[in-house]
Amino acid sequence: MAILYTRNIQGHRVKLELIEVDPNEVTLDPTNPRIGFSMKQLGPDEQSDPACTLLLTSQEDTEELKRSMILSGGVQEPIYVRHDLQVAEGNRRVVAMRAAKEEHPDDPDLQTMPAWRIPEDTPEDVIQDLLSEIHLGSVRGWAPYEKALQMRALVKSGLIEAEIAERYRMTASEVRAQIEAANLMDRMYFPITKDPTDAEHRSKFSYFLEFIKNGRIQSHCEVMPDLPQKFARWVRDGQVSTGMRVRKLPKILDTEEATRLLEVEGFDAAEEYLATHNPREQELYLLLEKARTRLHDMSVSELVEVQSSPERLAILQDLQSEVENVLANVRRVKGAGTVRRKERRASLAR
Repeated sequence: MAILYTRNIQGHRVKLELIEVDPNEVTLDPTNPRIGFSMKQLGPDEQSDPACTLLLTSQEDTEELKRSMILSGGVQEPIYVRHDLQVAEGNRRVVAMRAAKEEHPDDPDLQTMPAWRIPEDTPEDVIQDLLSEIHLGSVRGWAPYEKALQMRALVKSGLIEAEIAERYRMTASEVRAQIEAANLMDRMYFPITKDPTDAEHRSKFSYFLEFIKNGRIQSHCEVMPDLPQKFARWVRDGQVSTGMRVRKLPKILDTEEATRLLEVEGFDAAEEYLATHNPREQELYLLLEKARTRLHDMSVSELVEVQSSPERLAILQDLQSEVENVLANVRRVKGAGTVRRKERRASLAR
């Protein structure tokens, strides 16, 4: 007797049927976010099931998943397949199960795997909603880049950004930034890498998301139209290798020479230049600026505390005295330098 389950997917009631499938008789999804970009680089005739298998095997830790299936006696959680047995969700498990079956052809637990079959009349946007519920809002989710691709797929299916945001507890601007960051990677970054299929590249998604979200960086894009291309190259070549460096990038872009050093010598050289030429980038002056700002922002209650606390007042008075001493020393050094210059000029005149 068939097992049926009605799932409510964003208000649509979909009757799913639990079936057993041979992993070798289902077909993989070439648009799967884990391999979608790599598949698009192939010709139409090359976008085959074997190509999907190869990409998933090389990109993901399929070997470990295969061993887990062998030890646990197959797949425990059903995958999702369309009516024609194309995998909608669970591509990596199918690849791992195929490998396990090939390695243990006589093991009865590795011959088939459970799958929820989606009815043929299910609209594509509902199927995308199902995938989103599984991967955007669950613990067993995709990596950030793949989630962004799923959001892009929802937009292509007809949803607007505000609808996606409402469903997955985001803002419309956050959804837009996610999609723009994925588009930037696909357009500018992956094509210039040595091996676009390398899974390590997808881990750089957070850099591109920060690039899109950072208002100061986007302001620089208005006067530097080629900044997105440069940024992609900096990420590829390791000049920008952490999220912190992306956040520091606006300060470098504010200075023409620092930007030049980033291009020629790297991020460290650009930061060193800023530290030398911009006092607010040096530790001492950064601390002084923070202290000055904090003193300026003292509340009335804090001023009352100082008035009634000899210890607090003494700290402020010591700080005032030390600042006055430093300024006096600076004036003396400046005066001594002026005297020496005058003496040199007089000597030369004689």
